[in-house]
Amino acid sequence: MKGLLSADFLLLQGGYFIFSLGGLALKSAARQPFPSLPFFLLYAAGLGFMFLFAVIWQRVLKSFPLLTAYAWRCAGFLWSFLWAVLVFGETITAANVLGASVIVAGILLVASDG
Repeated sequence: MKGLLSADFLLLQGGYFIFSLGGLALKSAARQPFPSLPFFLLYAAGLGFMFLFAVIWQRVLKSFPLLTAYAWRCAGFLWSFLWAVLVFGETITAANVLGASVIVAGILLVASDG
């Protein structure tokens, strides 16, 4: 596995961060009345983030095997926790934290060289 601070790894994680922003924008759009300007602006932003992620993903696949790159996709749950609390006022339970810990441990196992 490439180093956790390598430029390629940071690009991979940055891509998943951008992907999570797309989900955040789309969920925010869903909370707006349809049709309205805020709905269309948030929806367009969500699609824009998804497009940017697709461009970054193509670059990531040049640097990582698909299995490794895709395994890190599950790290998006961590961004989801952040957005759930900060933006939507949701609560994270102990079960959520335990589940996220298991996911991170699984990612590290799948993405490791051994």
